[in-house]
Amino acid sequence: MSSVREEAAENQFHRLPDDVVVGIFEKVSDIECLCRCFLVSKRFSSLILRVQTVSIKGVTLDCKSSKSGKGTQTINPFGGNGLLGKFSNLVLKPFRYLHKLALSPPPSLQFNIPGLAFLALLKQVRSLNLEVISDFDADNDCVFKWGADFTAEHPSVTFLFAKSLSKMTTELQEEDEDGSENRRITREELLPRASLAFECIEGASRWLGILSHVVTKYPMLQNLTISDSMNKGVKLRLGGEKLVEYRNAFDLDKVVSLSDSWTPEYMRVGFVPVLPLPMSGYVMKVVTIFNFRMSAADDSEAYSAMLDAFAEEQGVFLEALVQILEKHKGSIMMRT
Repeated sequence: MSSVREEAAENQFHRLPDDVVVGIFEKVSDIECLCRCFLVSKRFSSLILRVQTVSIKGVTLDCKSSKSGKGTQTINPFGGNGLLGKFSNLVLKPFRYLHKLALSPPPSLQFNIPGLAFLALLKQVRSLNLEVISDFDADNDCVFKWGADFTAEHPSVTFLFAKSLSKMTTELQEEDEDGSENRRITREELLPRASLAFECIEGASRWLGILSHVVTKYPMLQNLTISDSMNKGVKLRLGGEKLVEYRNAFDLDKVVSLSDSWTPEYMRVGFVPVLPLPMSGYVMKVVTIFNFRMSAADDSEAYSAMLDAFAEEQGVFLEALVQILEKHKGSIMMRT
């Protein structure tokens, strides 16, 4: 009886017009599901080739520690070690600086994008959504967000960290007026935040590598979105003129070559003990902001890049960044 029902349901599905079936596949969009459906029948195979929206989850950056000497085998979409080595250098230079603060050894990087071979078959894809797996070593009580500005001539990463985020109350306001503004961050507080900031820089280099690969290999794309599984990175959206501009103007070799001349002076660090957020009614405490650039920039360029990095963000983090730039610019200093 059940087999008869299944056959009847299957026959009803096969009676659907092609455009309707393609629309269903568009809604599914997940690369693994599409791959399975592709194998069901010749009709499905031909219709899936017409899909224009695809989503890929589980994009990873596998790291192998220089101490262990062991690594996980991965698919290298860049074809060869030369380009991969360049991406490693993009983050290794700042990591070497971080070593002076006695933090962890630099990783070597390998990209793994599931379903990449199948994606190559889908010639009509116009919109691609990528979700990158992220895993940050951070206190569960802290809040942080990072964003990257990849469309500028010199990419930058901005990292915003707060020890706590809570609703503003009368008690908190009175406490803030009790001298909290004179508080200074200690080295013990700064070091783990710097470590986390560089984890985010590593994540940004991963996004940059994926972005550069995808826009080069899939020129038919009109919209590209990259996000992370923990929602710690500001979602990157490139579409229309912005994607065309990136594809035509971005020079990866030039960006990577900047790592050879990188110095700590290209990094800005700021600290705000208490940061009220009047629009949302929240308050952040013990706030640290890092801005990492691959080259020198004056203050106005750095501030503009910070805002661009958080352009797609909504809510408290964008408000916090705006409040810092409007009322606490003096706290943001170049790292020496």
